Amino acid sequence: MSQEQLLDNITHKEIKILTERSASLGDDVSITRVFPSEFAQLQSDYPIFFKKNAQTGQFEAVVLLGFNEHENLYLTASGWRNEYIPLSILRQPFLIGFVEKQQNGIPVTEPAVHIDMSHPRVNQEQGEALFTSQGGMSDYLQKVNSILLAIHEGHSQSEAFFNTLLELELLESALINVGTQRLSGLYTINEDVLAKLSSGSLSKLHSAGYLQHIYMVLASLGQLKKLVRLKERLEE
Repeated sequence: MSQEQLLDNITHKEIKILTERSASLGDDVSITRVFPSEFAQLQSDYPIFFKKNAQTGQFEAVVLLGFNEHENLYLTASGWRNEYIPLSILRQPFLIGFVEKQQNGIPVTEPAVHIDMSHPRVNQEQGEALFTSQGGMSDYLQKVNSILLAIHEGHSQSEAFFNTLLELELLESALINVGTQRLSGLYTINEDVLAKLSSGSLSKLHSAGYLQHIYMVLASLGQLKKLVRLKERLEE
């Protein structure tokens, strides 16, 4: 069970974080959320799809890492196969929480770094320190802050991106068959609708930077075949 705490340099001064990649440290996931700002780096290694969040019903971007629960085909005995690792994986065991502060006598809510103390990466013996001996942020924690900031910004970017895709009716269900297994609940770009968009709609997509995101998603679909072949090799 998650034990989230607001991070501070007194309560957590002795905490260290294990940064190697393994199933025992929580990397055994078959799907993970990603953000449009990552698409260009993701598309050369991972198949990018869209799905509806079970809690909010809103669309979000994801990459497939495997086809069964706890199956991550990018994970090996020596670590992660690819150089680029999705931000949602890298952020563990940290997350963005919110704290209430007073600003000119008015209560405001601000994002703040939280840590899940129950996560297997958290310990006091090995790994990356969070704070220096003087109480300042370590280089590692500064990197974590950058990752969390990118994720925080990614949420609002994603919302605007998907609002536009829905407005232009560019989403369609993805049919994915892996042997006798069929994956459901995933969506991709409807290329027929994309091809018929007016010049005005294409210009709107381009000016917002969304046309590049769309092309990156379409380019990434070739990685699905590679993922299937990887699974087949592991099963031989």
